[in-house]
Amino acid sequence: MPPSTAGNLATGAAPLTQNASLNVTNPDVEASFSRGDANTLYRRSLLGEILDWMLAPLFLLWPMSVAITYVVAQDIANTPYDRGLRSALAVLSEQIEWPNGGVGQPILPLNPLTKVALRTHDSEGVFWKAQVVLYTGDGQVDGPVIGGDAALPTPKLNYEDIRPGRVDYMDQTINGFDVRLAYQWAYNQRFPTDDLVLLVVAEGREPRVELANAIIKGVIIPQFLVLPVAVLLIWFGLSRGVAPINALQRRLRARRPDDLSAIEEHSTPAEITPLVTAMNDLLSRLSGNIEAQRRFVADAAHQLKTPLSGLRLQAELALKSAPDAETRENLHKIVAGTARATRLINQLLLMATAENPDRVQLVPLDLNKLARHVTEEWVDQALARGIDLGFEDTQEPAMIRGQSLLLSEALNNLIDNALRYAPYSGHVTVSVKLSDTEVKLCVEDNGPGISADERTRIFDRFYRVLGTQAHGSGLGLAIVKEVAQKHHANVMVDAVHPSSMPPGTRFTLTFRRVR
Repeated sequence: MPPSTAGNLATGAAPLTQNASLNVTNPDVEASFSRGDANTLYRRSLLGEILDWMLAPLFLLWPMSVAITYVVAQDIANTPYDRGLRSALAVLSEQIEWPNGGVGQPILPLNPLTKVALRTHDSEGVFWKAQVVLYTGDGQVDGPVIGGDAALPTPKLNYEDIRPGRVDYMDQTINGFDVRLAYQWAYNQRFPTDDLVLLVVAEGREPRVELANAIIKGVIIPQFLVLPVAVLLIWFGLSRGVAPINALQRRLRARRPDDLSAIEEHSTPAEITPLVTAMNDLLSRLSGNIEAQRRFVADAAHQLKTPLSGLRLQAELALKSAPDAETRENLHKIVAGTARATRLINQLLLMATAENPDRVQLVPLDLNKLARHVTEEWVDQALARGIDLGFEDTQEPAMIRGQSLLLSEALNNLIDNALRYAPYSGHVTVSVKLSDTEVKLCVEDNGPGISADERTRIFDRFYRVLGTQAHGSGLGLAIVKEVAQKHHANVMVDAVHPSSMPPGTRFTLTFRRVR
């Protein structure tokens, strides 16, 4: 059979689905989401903030660690070499002699063993000198050099600095070379006089620098390897730490729009439990507000049905005794108006029922039988309007899970919509189609179709296409949307003949097939 005009209100639209349910796109909502996405570009993530606060101090402290390591390495490198200089001073101090029973100037003869010991130091660049102390009183030390390299500098010392036996160190540059000096006031109880001998030894700093660099490399290079691993482990640990938040996000995204049940708190970390509790409180209050609104609509509809029924009955009785044509015409308008009001109230009641998830019990049913039965009830009205109404079923049962009352009302609205907008002598076809996993319920017409701009809004409540002459409440397709959502179905609106005029309209509800 040909398609139906009801489709004229919703022709040619692309599939409107989300999470296996009907969804109607609103341009204002899209714009707000676009603005939200733009703002998201400037919003920092919790993981990013934690990583910044953890890694920023780490990268700031790391150069400080390198500097401290360098200082410590210098001290460690100086220790063994300074010990060698101290040993050299001790060896030289033991070799000082006073000839002639302490009369005259001390000498520093080196026996073969001492030369061997100092030769090792000589090979490492150790220089020395021994100088008899003659303190001049102006901070200068003067006196004859009794052995060693006279070119070595003599430290500038005060008289108070003379502490025999103590070894002091200083760094100095000699002829462009950095050297380490160690000096000691040699004094021993066996010395026959109170004269002091200043011993000075020196060594180039290159071996110390090389040792310090080796120590630094041994510490810093592993840090270069460990630091990226540490960053990776921190990122992995934090990612695992925020995994419950991501899981909560996925659970919330997977929820149906009408699911206002409380979020489970036992599976959430203690840190976000207050947030989940606040969200549950919000959901509870929102659910209460929505339920109050539904009760108001249902109660108001029930209260209005009785007086409207009485008014229509009184108007129909008055028609039988109306004296003139003008009065009868007015009474006919009253009857028609009350009929439309009663239809609107019934639709409001059905909308309240469809929006209440507690009242929707889905059971297996044959969509073929239901659609045939509903279509047969519209045959008389279709004939009265000169419209060819047909039905096409499948050869086998089209089993789905659904509620017959809601599905019947949704199909009633689609057929009524098609008959209202189909032209005289037009065609309306109701069909059921099967596939391996799906059952499709289609209502087609050969009406004028709907513009692309209107297709995004035809499922809004109380919205009617501008310029149409047919009467309606604007709730029929909104009820179809609600019923589709409750049955986890997809709804699609397209043109039957997109390239011809009139294009016609096809509404398709796609359900999951039950074996």
